[in-house]
Amino acid sequence: MPFEAIILAGGKSKRMGRDKATLEIEGKAMIVHILDALKSAGCNNVLIQIKSPETQKILSPLVSDYDVIWGFDEGNESDILQALYSALNTALKHQWDFVQLVPIDTPFLSSILFEKLTELCKDDVEVVIPSSNSSKNTSSKGLEPLLSYVKVKPAIKKISDARKYKDNRLVKIFCEMNHIIIEQPQWEKWGITEKSFKNLNYPKDCE
Repeated sequence: MPFEAIILAGGKSKRMGRDKATLEIEGKAMIVHILDALKSAGCNNVLIQIKSPETQKILSPLVSDYDVIWGFDEGNESDILQALYSALNTALKHQWDFVQLVPIDTPFLSSILFEKLTELCKDDVEVVIPSSNSSKNTSSKGLEPLLSYVKVKPAIKKISDARKYKDNRLVKIFCEMNHIIIEQPQWEKWGITEKSFKNLNYPKDCE
């Protein structure tokens, strides 16, 4: 099923020490790995959310074989909620009803995950959130909000409301929407492994 996606690529990559999007993994830039997985799953429109036109100039040669739209974060702070809010509003302008979220630092993603998540967002479901073991010990309790398949309009409203409060974690916001959580036993049945959820945050993670 065709779908749209947002790649969140505007982080400062302080722990990695360089731009993650351009980092080569197994002979390909990280952003190309993600675009290939999305394309294989049937994605027909991709918004790449970044910090500035300068970043666009760097990334454009790497993604010249793909039809992408560029979005730019508001402000200079590395605020994932603000970046997502900006990206979702751009998606709304393009009349996208649902979007698949993808963080830039997950180059081993399985295209099967994208295919299955898009199939599950039916009826009154507003967001489908995968869960993994790799983040069980984090504040998200294993949930992967940045790999969610989400309905654009309700997400914009919920994020807009949440920005007024101190506890505005994305995982909390999504869990307050009509949601489905996909646990490990389910995605293992689909043939997906834990490697799909691996985030590359430090140079040692790329070894």
